[in-house]
Amino acid sequence: MYAAYERCWANPDRLSLAAALAPCNIVSMPPRLSFLDGSFLRVETPSAHMHVGWKATFRPRLGRAPITVDAVRALVAARIRLAPRFRERLAFPPAGMAEPVWVDDERFDLAFHVRGLGEAQLPLTPARFGTLADRVLSEPLDRTRALWRLHFAPELTDGTIGMVMKIHHAMVDGKSAVELGLLLLDLDPEAPASATEDDWRPARAPRAARMAVDAVVERGAESLRMARDVARAATSPRLAGTLSRATLSLSEDLLRPAPASYVNVPIGPQRTLLGHVAPLAPLLAAKTEHGVTLNDVALACVAGALRQLALSQGSLPRPLKVMVPVSVRSAEEAASLGNQISMTFIDLPVHLRDPIARLEATHEATTTFKRDGRAAGGTAVIAALGLLPSPLKTRAATLAASERVYNLTVSNIPGPRVPVYLLGAELLEAFPVVPIADGHALSIGMFSYRDRLCFGGYADPVALPVARQLPGALNASILELTSRRPTRRLRAIAGALA
Repeated sequence: MYAAYERCWANPDRLSLAAALAPCNIVSMPPRLSFLDGSFLRVETPSAHMHVGWKATFRPRLGRAPITVDAVRALVAARIRLAPRFRERLAFPPAGMAEPVWVDDERFDLAFHVRGLGEAQLPLTPARFGTLADRVLSEPLDRTRALWRLHFAPELTDGTIGMVMKIHHAMVDGKSAVELGLLLLDLDPEAPASATEDDWRPARAPRAARMAVDAVVERGAESLRMARDVARAATSPRLAGTLSRATLSLSEDLLRPAPASYVNVPIGPQRTLLGHVAPLAPLLAAKTEHGVTLNDVALACVAGALRQLALSQGSLPRPLKVMVPVSVRSAEEAASLGNQISMTFIDLPVHLRDPIARLEATHEATTTFKRDGRAAGGTAVIAALGLLPSPLKTRAATLAASERVYNLTVSNIPGPRVPVYLLGAELLEAFPVVPIADGHALSIGMFSYRDRLCFGGYADPVALPVARQLPGALNASILELTSRRPTRRLRAIAGALA
């Protein structure tokens, strides 16, 4: 094995440890979680469940047979080969000497993972569907099984169909979770219901001794990759300088404490998912009018809603330090799972009364982190943390997810701008689930679909009762911002003339 390391060092341009180890017959290693993937296992507690997901409703097509739970199972069975991770579970190396690996789930059973919601043959009221969805989202996933679950309500009393899906964050990030969800959906309402199922059989999981050896090998490979990246940066002063500035900027963000806030309180396991749907047209008009991005507009609307919640709570509105996940997934990684995100932080101007001032301050904050390349800095920091010993990794992950570092997460997840269908039923709306760590009672996800933007407020309703007001607060904030107001340029000219 040590000779293999020497061969790698002798040819640093390749650094293909798997190829170098071919004579040792140690080439078929199960895929291993990255440090970032594993961090979502480390910060999970009985009160903080680290699954992403969504709650969605569909409109059945007239003239089509009712969609049953069995029909959804058959659809998943036909397409699951396109996402084999859905039939895998985690296997943990001995003594925590490395991140867990993905192995086939010997007990995989679609009936366990795709379930009906509510009583069979009884339509659910939309309110009951919401209650049952909250119950599902308040339960952690079983780490001994494949880390996902889909709950299907074939009939709601308003004529729609309901679905709740959750997937562990160690398995996917928000963007890839949406893409995996879209594997069940079609662009054509007449698409065939299913295809030929494969003859999958689970492979035997590696033994503890084998996982220990693989852990040592991959640890060496990771060190070699890090050495290669450092060497490349050193030979490119411009790249090294840019990365250094980006990493320094992010490090300053991590060290700068988040302010005390009403959203940062001890939490329990109970969750509620609060949805609000906003038409995209007024938000896009505000984007054009003020020369900002749609994400800036959406974040400013969130800032206005959080301000309203603070006032309702009797708290003084103050800026909040928000963690905004940024996808760093390349085109080559589009089909891969795992987390390809970077941590970025902005100060959300909750303290500002004027909605246009909030938008301008938000735009300035997002422009700053783009200019400083903080997404690249986040990637570098995460890669460096991945080389720490296991106990230090746990401490680093726990600290990074604490309320001392940020107040809440706000995530924007792009979706399709065209209608999509589940067995002919059109998707109407989908509200995203962004998990909350201990000390955080609220997160907000945004999902753009067709001509609307779906906001999902994921909260502990016991720890933060005021969160129930979030949909109304978002509606008021959006109306306030998108009403006819003079543009920044015209206000500047008017100010100069005065």
